Amino acid sequence: MVAQVSRIKRGSFYVAMVLISLLVVEAGFRAVLAFQVGPSVLYYGTRFQRQNVPAATNNHTVMQHENTQQGYTKFFPHELKIDHDPATNETFRVSINSQGFRGGEIEETKKPGVIRIVTLGSSSTFGYYDRDHETYPYYLEQKLNKNSEGTGRFEVINLGIPHLRSEEILALFYAEAIPLHPDVVTFYEGANDAARGNSSVNEGDRKNSAQRQKQSVIAPLKAVYGMVRDHLVTVAFIDSIRQNMIAEPTFNRGQVERHMASTSEHFLGNIDELYQECQRRGIIFVALKQQAKSHIVKEADMKGVTYAQEVQMIKDKLEKEGAIKTRELHLLTHNILTTDLEHWAAFNHVPFVNIQKVLDQDRDVLMSWVHLSPRGNRMIADALAEKIRQLVGHHTVRQPESRTQLSFGS
Repeated sequence: MVAQVSRIKRGSFYVAMVLISLLVVEAGFRAVLAFQVGPSVLYYGTRFQRQNVPAATNNHTVMQHENTQQGYTKFFPHELKIDHDPATNETFRVSINSQGFRGGEIEETKKPGVIRIVTLGSSSTFGYYDRDHETYPYYLEQKLNKNSEGTGRFEVINLGIPHLRSEEILALFYAEAIPLHPDVVTFYEGANDAARGNSSVNEGDRKNSAQRQKQSVIAPLKAVYGMVRDHLVTVAFIDSIRQNMIAEPTFNRGQVERHMASTSEHFLGNIDELYQECQRRGIIFVALKQQAKSHIVKEADMKGVTYAQEVQMIKDKLEKEGAIKTRELHLLTHNILTTDLEHWAAFNHVPFVNIQKVLDQDRDVLMSWVHLSPRGNRMIADALAEKIRQLVGHHTVRQPESRTQLSFGS
């Protein structure tokens, strides 16, 4: 009996030491990462990591506008966020204002004579890898105000938030953009919708009873592991290394077609609702065709390969090998989304800027799948500024705070 108690004590001691060691490693790892990406990583796995905005807000209730999604996320007010330059590996601070968005403080009351532009999107609009003065919304404001004599002063507000999909951007539009009374709203996204969960890829895949039985046993273990990974940075880091070490999954033709078919209708439905709301409020809506890449082409060769050529390479690979990898699947889906967006814009006479065409001969400006170098952001800003100047020439600037309306141009 004494021996059994002794073994229990020893076992409890070893378990306690292992747990304490894991906690020390976890705390140390979080502290190191906090200096690299910002203190928000200290709250990984808690509700304090990213501000969650529910569907209902003080200004608007998204559900009243028939949006069934559950809100969106954004940064905490004045959150300390660190980013880095991939070319130099230099780290720098990113400005987050009191509203949880990038840039300086936003005045809800628009000044008389100001043409207010709100840019909607995700990380490529927010400006991953870019300093505050290197994002395309920043360049856009500079470009418009440089030669704006006689057309009023332009104000560009960056409401881009990393990781958002179209339904979340729509929710953010209702809750955050409408109260700002913008004259122009732009939309630049597609990659996140194209990469939404691949569950549809596996639908219809036949599984025998042995596989189903095995999955029923593994499922609870996977759930526990997922919960631990989502709350411990150390486990998440180890999991990312594991994912890089195992073979990347591939998808056959049937899986690819199912994934692509499930995304476009949802994507366009959200954009159409956003556009219709802009129409009702007298806001100019501008859709942008997003540029992207899949990594099938080497970085050194990217400049000479257009978006369409890379898409065709992936189609040829699927035809020849019968399967493609995840990023290749996502680019094919992205191609469907952005092509359908262009057709939708033409059918509805929606102002449209083809950023794919603008950047096609300079795709080396893509620092990742969709994130752009400062040069790429300047190119977007130039093209968008030209379109906006054309549109606001006869546009009446809305002044909701008073009954006065100022018309610019002839």
